[in-house]
Amino acid sequence: LACQLRIPFLVIEDGFLRSVQRNAGALSLILDDKGVYYDAFASSKLEILTLDKLSEAKNSQSQNLIRLWRSQRLSKYNSARDASDAPPTPFVLVCDQTFGDASISYGLASPESFTRMLDAALAEYPHHTIILKTHPDVVTRGKKGHFDIAALASNDRVQVVSDPIHPSKLIEHADAVYTVTSQMGFEALIWGKPVRCFGMPFYAGWGLTKDELPAPARRKPVRLEQLVHSALVKYPRYIDPVTM
Repeated sequence: LACQLRIPFLVIEDGFLRSVQRNAGALSLILDDKGVYYDAFASSKLEILTLDKLSEAKNSQSQNLIRLWRSQRLSKYNSARDASDAPPTPFVLVCDQTFGDASISYGLASPESFTRMLDAALAEYPHHTIILKTHPDVVTRGKKGHFDIAALASNDRVQVVSDPIHPSKLIEHADAVYTVTSQMGFEALIWGKPVRCFGMPFYAGWGLTKDELPAPARRKPVRLEQLVHSALVKYPRYIDPVTM
């Protein structure tokens, strides 16, 4: 509509470090006047920012942020506790998402992408346990995922984690992370894990992930520090939860 009327627009979305409580107000928002980060069909402000070269000071800032993210065990939402015990190693982490999530279709993926993802994880890591992490909303809000959990019970290599736990321990101990467009893939990059993508999320196509799909031509190889700085520093706006 804005394009038809030739007026400016802003797309508003939650930031990647959103809040403590899931149902609380967002403490970070992104305002994008180019598009939106999860739409791989078109450019976004995040893509433009990611291509910027970093000064030595900004590169150092990104590296410090990566260390802080790991030491404070951060995620998009942060009220849940880590699992009391890490799953038996070795394992790879496969991330489900809620059915119909906009980031899936806009990320050039489909429900069938989740089947291909799980099949690939089983084939590529034949001696690993596959930890399938369901989306928290499947349990807490009654939404639907992409897998028949009852049918998976017959596969002794697949362990389903449906409890609303914090993902940091799962990511930390995984040998690899498989995702379609889940933000957990971005968090896995921060943890230094190999990430395999079956869609085209905002963190894919930059040479940092192993991608099932070809990257948009506008995305070029970048360093992790560039992506972290754009996604967590330059792209969002934050509210200080203490002084707001």
